[in-house]
Amino acid sequence: MASRLLFLVNSSSYFLSHRLGIAVEAKKQGYEVHIASPEDGCEDTFKIRGLIHHKLPISRTSINIFSEIKAFLNIYFLIKKINPDLLHLITIKPVIYGGIISRLIQIKGVVSAVPGLGYVYISKGIRAKILRFFTNYFYKVSFSKKSLKIIFQNKDDMNKLRLAVGFDPIKSVIIKGSGVDLDEFKRTPLPEGRPVISMIARLQEDKGVIEFARAAQMINERKIEADFWLIGETDSSYPSPILKEDLQEWENKGFLKILGYREDINILIGNSNIIVLPSYREGLPKVLLEAAACGRPVITTDVPGCRAAIEDGKTGLLVPPRDSSSLADKIEYLLGNKELLKKMGNAGRKLAEENFSLDKVVSAHLKIYSSFLDKEQ
Repeated sequence: MASRLLFLVNSSSYFLSHRLGIAVEAKKQGYEVHIASPEDGCEDTFKIRGLIHHKLPISRTSINIFSEIKAFLNIYFLIKKINPDLLHLITIKPVIYGGIISRLIQIKGVVSAVPGLGYVYISKGIRAKILRFFTNYFYKVSFSKKSLKIIFQNKDDMNKLRLAVGFDPIKSVIIKGSGVDLDEFKRTPLPEGRPVISMIARLQEDKGVIEFARAAQMINERKIEADFWLIGETDSSYPSPILKEDLQEWENKGFLKILGYREDINILIGNSNIIVLPSYREGLPKVLLEAAACGRPVITTDVPGCRAAIEDGKTGLLVPPRDSSSLADKIEYLLGNKELLKKMGNAGRKLAEENFSLDKVVSAHLKIYSSFLDKEQ
């Protein structure tokens, strides 16, 4: 009888872009694969791949106590109904709720993926401090299960959460990001003509969008020829989204082009000379791995997650967070060094091949699944 694997995640589109490869390979290896997530238009893709989808009404950002109790109960009854051998939990609420429930229902193994610590651990406001207190407490409860493996994407997050929560170090493992398809994201020559500097991210303040816009304006004021592309969409369900009025103002001033949400990321990276991500904190940003695979140098911030995605001075450059001037200076420096751009791009592709390939990431996950099932035999 096939082992039953259930993924619990708060966004179908996120799962599609970051975890689908794991689910597909698990299916190929004989697992019966279930995905529980909110419906957001990706469900047909799951069905085509032979994956079983279950609607999961859960909000990524709600803190309404009654809504969260309802979500917890929905997850409890869903897990009890599916009766999985393995439970793979992704993002904060699924990790916490699913982790607590796994202590009440017998499950052979639980994988808790912590993609990044995000707003709760970045913000210094009173609301974030209160959320951080309760999040740490519930993480501690959910991480107390014996047959558990906690996946982090970088050492900074692992050490920070271990200090706050106190879980057994043997339960944790680092897997470098979600992996990148090296065939889809091919290395291509740097484009000729007017250079393009692109930022690809969800449009919110803690991604460094404002710093990117200010740096673009500075480069424009220095009379340096370059186009700046901002690629992504706003999401009002997240804290501090970039206002549409600001986006329109930046574009009207002529120093920034807003491309919005796009699916052809590999083509956009290929049409860019430099990829920029001035985020305040990340797990391991996939766009930087994709940029490296395409042979594009990156400029990103010296913060957890971002610095783990590059080799400073070799595949890209690090700048301090929240520092538009330093960002503009680094962009100007790279634009004036075409040979360095090529050299960094080549080193980036090598880094992606050695560390970030999708095959390696998928294989690491499948080994964790097998380790739980082998213990039962």
